Amino acid sequence: DSIGNETEIELNDWIDIGIYKEDENGKEKLIYLKKHKLDKTSNTISVTVNEKPVKAGIDPLNKLIDRHPEDNVKQVKFI
Repeated sequence: DSIGNETEIELNDWIDIGIYKEDENGKEKLIYLKKHKLDKTSNTISVTVNEKPVKAGIDPLNKLIDRHPEDNVKQVKFI
């Protein structure tokens, strides 16, 4: 709201999902960016890329209003 209080709302939006690789200079490069429909609190999205990913996230370019944009992208863990 106008004074900064957060309120959960129902999710039903097309939001960018992004995947990054590390280039030959050690810089992160976006290799995948596509909108996916997110309509519940917990979503599972599978994406196949042709290069080894290092990070992935929701709204990686911070187009949406977000008080904590630093938590949108996380390191990829291989198991």
